[in-house]
Amino acid sequence: MLHQGALRDDGAVRVTRLLISDFRGWKSLDLRPREHAVVAGVPRAGRSDVIEALARVLDPEAAHAPSLSDLHQSVPAEKDGEGESSQSGDGAEGALPESAESLRVWTAEVEVTLSDLDPEVEQLIDGHLQPLDASGSASESDEADPSAPQCVRLTYRLVYDRETEVLESVVYYPAGSNPETGKFARVSAAVRRALPVITLNAGVPLQLRAGGNLRRYVEERDSKAAIAAFEVLRAAVSQAVADLSAAPAITEAVDALLAVGGTGKRLGDRPITAGDIGFLAEDGSVTALLRTLRAALRLDAAGPLALANHGSTVTAVLSMAEAMLLADVPGAVVLADDFGDQLDAATAEHLASLIRNRSGQAWLSTRRPEVARAFEPGEVVRLVRHGGQRAHHQLPQVSDRKQLVAHRQLHTQLLPALTAPAVAVTEGPHDVAVLGMANRRYPPSRLPLSAYGVRLVAAGTGADGGIDQVPQIADLARQLGFRVVGVVDADKPSQQSAAQLDKVEKSCDVVIRLPEKTAIERAITAGVSLAHLAAASSVLTAFGQQDPLAIEATERTVTKLCMTLHGKSLHEPFLDALYRELQPEPANPEVQDGEGAEEEEPVVHPPLLVAILDAIATAASSSYSGPTTIDLEDVSRPDEGAA
Repeated sequence: MLHQGALRDDGAVRVTRLLISDFRGWKSLDLRPREHAVVAGVPRAGRSDVIEALARVLDPEAAHAPSLSDLHQSVPAEKDGEGESSQSGDGAEGALPESAESLRVWTAEVEVTLSDLDPEVEQLIDGHLQPLDASGSASESDEADPSAPQCVRLTYRLVYDRETEVLESVVYYPAGSNPETGKFARVSAAVRRALPVITLNAGVPLQLRAGGNLRRYVEERDSKAAIAAFEVLRAAVSQAVADLSAAPAITEAVDALLAVGGTGKRLGDRPITAGDIGFLAEDGSVTALLRTLRAALRLDAAGPLALANHGSTVTAVLSMAEAMLLADVPGAVVLADDFGDQLDAATAEHLASLIRNRSGQAWLSTRRPEVARAFEPGEVVRLVRHGGQRAHHQLPQVSDRKQLVAHRQLHTQLLPALTAPAVAVTEGPHDVAVLGMANRRYPPSRLPLSAYGVRLVAAGTGADGGIDQVPQIADLARQLGFRVVGVVDADKPSQQSAAQLDKVEKSCDVVIRLPEKTAIERAITAGVSLAHLAAASSVLTAFGQQDPLAIEATERTVTKLCMTLHGKSLHEPFLDALYRELQPEPANPEVQDGEGAEEEEPVVHPPLLVAILDAIATAASSSYSGPTTIDLEDVSRPDEGAA
């Protein structure tokens, strides 16, 4: 579906407020976007429902037959793996009512406030305009500033009539209506068609058949030339089929067929021959022929191949390009659901950027962080679910330098976690690298952090990390609705370290603190025998570094090893070598798979790393009720002697 409203060159219409009540999975939503809105968040949080709600009000082509599932259902909370309710999700997913008997809500409403309207549209809705206040709402006060910009409210109302068992919908102006008495000032279809609103829904690209986007654009661009081009095709096909029918190879075969048992004499009023038989494409029309045409592309040395043979990305790019071509309405509100799902990362960001820059206001729902990258931090609307209830989060307007610095970390740190319920914020990239490697090495019997909806995030952007940077990104994450787990070192007790920890605790839902005087390098080596550390330490020489444990392995040389790992950023190669040393030798390598084969040996991990990962997984659950600060215990080394 693609609805194109009136063209305009003098401005850009804008949705200043979206108010939802009991529509689909939304009990209530009061969303006031910035310039544009990219809607993202955790699964089942209502992305598709937000776009559908806007379309129900603004796009007359989107007002399809309503269903009972459009009415919000208050399903009793049931705890799932994330401690959330399993109530209905986007669109028709989740627990939806099967009959009217299960309904608990009888009315749903979606109200949209529009500003910056074209003067011609304002004339059509004269009598329903209201002053727009600074918050993006229509002002109903008699003392409203007469010089304030004008706006209009449009409401989609869906009601289930229990007496007639009928669902009815209406789009009306709240100003001048009284739903309680059944008085509605209805919005005409002409007004809704005059609104510059585009709903993008890409289909199969490069279709010349009736209903195809390319065919539609060809006809809209120059209808006379389109008719002439298809007439040329009709004439050429007719002539080609006539030539084929008259070819001796065909006529001789047909005459032989008609001669069998005098078939040609019995079929008609007179004897028929091959000259009386022709061939048609299905019903003989050009339309039937066009339905069979499929695009073929020459993209490389392989020559022309059918579109489907070039892969899904090519199809998705062309499909979206077609939709955008038809939707080229300056200053329009553009609606698109699940934008970028089939696109590669670069193309998704590029097309999202084009829509944002060319439209009056873009409303894109997406699962892809690359799409959100095309928008400003304040334009990201993140949807979440808390205890089964949906909520939305937006970053506040930047009011000081500290917030400005923090907002820069949205694109670099938090966007990859856009659809994750929780983030674990560490002191820097070294921590993420080490914990990420340990997390990837988990055997199938242990669940990785992704199974708990957790994404590892580093505070700062590199050398500027550290415990002082954790509150900045933690505050940013909480403003966007993430559950935040902080993972910090435990420095030597002091007034300064106590103040730093206090700031981290105020910014995070839960804080995990490593043992005293333990940074991530010590976390790798804690609880690991000196012999294993010495064997793994030899890998440092391959990176041009001296092996601190080459002569002797003691606590003093382990400290030097940790300093080398930190100073030279060699955490990953050392940890990889350590994993190889920790794994036990196969008990009986000659035993083949099958009867008598022993079970696979479990992967052995540095014990403190396991403790950190387990603590993150536990604290990330919304049902966690333990202490807000988890102090991990020190892990003693299996042996203290020299290797």
